[in-house]
Amino acid sequence: MDLSIKHWIFLLSSVTLAGAITYAFTEPKNKLNNLQEKGTLTVATRMNGVGCYYHRDQPAGLECDLLQAYAEYLELDITFKKAASIKETLDLVKEGKADIAASDLTHTPGREKQVIFSHALFKTREVLVQRKQNAVTRFQDLKGKTVTIHTDSAYLDEIEAKAESQKISLNFPDSPEKKSAITIAPAKEKVSILELIDAVSMGEIDFTIADEHIVNGSNGYSKNLDTSLIFGENRRIAFALARDGDNSLVNSLNNWLESENAQTMIQTFLDRLTKQNEGIQQTYTLPKGTLSPWDSLFKRYASEPFDWVWLAAQTSTESNFRPNAMSRTGARGLMQLMPETAKEMGVIDSFNPAQNIQGGSKYNLNQYKRWKDLPERDAIAFTFASYNAGAGHVLDAQRLAVQNRENPNQWFSTNSAKGVEDYIVLLRKAEFYNKPAVKYGYCRGTETRQYVRRIFQQEANYRSQLAAYQENGKPSQGDN
Repeated sequence: MDLSIKHWIFLLSSVTLAGAITYAFTEPKNKLNNLQEKGTLTVATRMNGVGCYYHRDQPAGLECDLLQAYAEYLELDITFKKAASIKETLDLVKEGKADIAASDLTHTPGREKQVIFSHALFKTREVLVQRKQNAVTRFQDLKGKTVTIHTDSAYLDEIEAKAESQKISLNFPDSPEKKSAITIAPAKEKVSILELIDAVSMGEIDFTIADEHIVNGSNGYSKNLDTSLIFGENRRIAFALARDGDNSLVNSLNNWLESENAQTMIQTFLDRLTKQNEGIQQTYTLPKGTLSPWDSLFKRYASEPFDWVWLAAQTSTESNFRPNAMSRTGARGLMQLMPETAKEMGVIDSFNPAQNIQGGSKYNLNQYKRWKDLPERDAIAFTFASYNAGAGHVLDAQRLAVQNRENPNQWFSTNSAKGVEDYIVLLRKAEFYNKPAVKYGYCRGTETRQYVRRIFQQEANYRSQLAAYQENGKPSQGDN
């Protein structure tokens, strides 16, 4: 072979080899690599009280819990970007402003065209939400009645399919009215599904449609609701990621979702949906002048301004003195400590009465530091509100009060002025928790207002009982 040809072959081989080596070392990084280099997982979520929300200042809910654990698995920080709607959460992912959308998303064919879904977290069913009294039992019984839903949701597709299969007409606001039809009333865009469920419970509307797990999780107002009428097949709830041809992140997420850790979290969530606040109710025979079996512990761990009577009133409200109580959100023991709070307060066993009361008392003082400069009655009220909902939600309620030119440091309402208790209630409504001034999203504010009021009422009752016993040397009427 001619030497010049051999020379050119050698040069060409060398260049090819060098190019291959260079490519091997400069191959573009995939989405997962870039995320690990960036160090932060960004999640788009509505913080609407369903899949993700703040509870006692900590991100909570199954989706938040799973993604925090996934971020920890990848050794990443995590940040939550609040969105006002499902569309906005999906847009943030599609535009590359968030890595994952966590918005209690139903996996539908329409959404599948926009984003790529993770493996299903669990399956749910769409159900008719109605009051138990005079509940309808068949779809055709809805003829002549009104169902209020978001008309841009998957719920409309389901009721349309059901109506078509049973040859039942639907009435819409802008169409000619049909006889013997089901009327569809469009819900306002700013009204959340939890508000619609609440409206049914309160008798403001008669029917809506919701995912079964959402209704079962809304234990604040679901006791008078019926969900026995089911629409359609089971649907998958999943996370959504950008459909951009790079599946490295979704593959990693899917692999992790199959792990024992993730599956345990999901199963625990599903178990809680089917159970009320747990804990065997025990009957005690109490000595005269005693408020509970735990009075000695309340006295041991009380700290001003929260004396032992305040602790007894708070514990009565939290758990009805049940040391083994456990809520659907995971709060445990007599003073219903969340796992993160218990850890922060040095509690090892939340079901141990002494540890739990000591931890709850310490947490009261921790919250009180923020409010101690207020008049004592308000300072105590704000502390209990923070204990129940988290200081973040209380601060949001204060911001709403300021916007309405009310005193942000007055908790209780009066005949002449609203208190912050009236504004924390508004954080249940999307119209308010999506305001720019609100940082912590949805809050079951009605429960927080009732919680504070019950503690104050119970504290007053207990002091009256104790005073009557000390004065007369016998139990008051309230002890019998």
